[in-house]
Amino acid sequence: MTAAAPDRAVSLLHELLTRRGLEPGDATPGETSDQALEQALDRVWETRPFAVAAALTEQLHGVLPLLDAFDTDAPLLDEVRAGRVAASLGLFTPNALLSLTAPAVRADRDGDRTVLHGRYRYAVREAGASVVPVRTDGGTRLALVRHDAPGVRLHGAGRAAGWGWAELDGAPAAALSRPVDWSPGGALTAALDGYAWAFVRGALAWPARVVADLRRTLAGAGEGVEALSTSQYLAHELSKLEIEISLAAAAARFGAGFKAEAPGGQAALATLLSCVDLLQRTARTAEDMATELGLEHSPADAADWPDAVLQACFGGRRVVENELARRMGLVVEAIGT
Repeated sequence: MTAAAPDRAVSLLHELLTRRGLEPGDATPGETSDQALEQALDRVWETRPFAVAAALTEQLHGVLPLLDAFDTDAPLLDEVRAGRVAASLGLFTPNALLSLTAPAVRADRDGDRTVLHGRYRYAVREAGASVVPVRTDGGTRLALVRHDAPGVRLHGAGRAAGWGWAELDGAPAAALSRPVDWSPGGALTAALDGYAWAFVRGALAWPARVVADLRRTLAGAGEGVEALSTSQYLAHELSKLEIEISLAAAAARFGAGFKAEAPGGQAALATLLSCVDLLQRTARTAEDMATELGLEHSPADAADWPDAVLQACFGGRRVVENELARRMGLVVEAIGT
């Protein structure tokens, strides 16, 4: 991000919270330090539902930096930058290779317009637009796509009814960026790594709270030696999660300074893969315990872990796993396109 980015991001966070009818709290416009932005976003993760915090983190650390790749002045760009339109990333669409470097959308010329064909996945339910990588004759560019544009059909998958995927059939691009690529020094790699570190720093607080709530719930289920909290099996299951969450959180606190790696290194994706895996395992464990053990309420409220959002963040475990393998040199694949 540029030097002005922290102030711009704090202002955007304030606007996004206000438009959702939420109290902005300490997300005060005018703050200019990276630390102020991190603290404001950390408080969002601590006090808001998972889906809300994940959406705000994606727009601040994923969408906002990539808008710098657009040279054009388009009304939708201004609306997204100002927080008047919630936006999501369409970078993480699974394909045959489960690869980020192969855009699932192509751009064609139709007279003086650029129209798009293909499909993409996005993780923000209330998103009104997405930033999507598209194949062009000259390589890869980013397209800003409005979700209510003609030629755009939104649909769900699994339990995500009516949202999460977009099918494009001649949809117009609201704006096209300069050429971008996934090289270690490229805009896409830098944005992914910055977003990944910000996400894991905040998101790992959620499974830690769920596990703590599970322990409290189990302690109230039964009395004496019959209390579920005395079960060594259940204690071992939760302890494994606690240890892994603690280790991943420690790596997340180092952030981009971990192992002193520049964007494109393995540390960001390894930590992200651990986070994505822990989120899904924690949600599954909580649901399994509630169902199998007859607990009255799911800890941390099941509404806080919508399965569609957990699996859509970064395209899910398989996509993150493949990107880490690519960076480790285990996947034979061209980096640039």
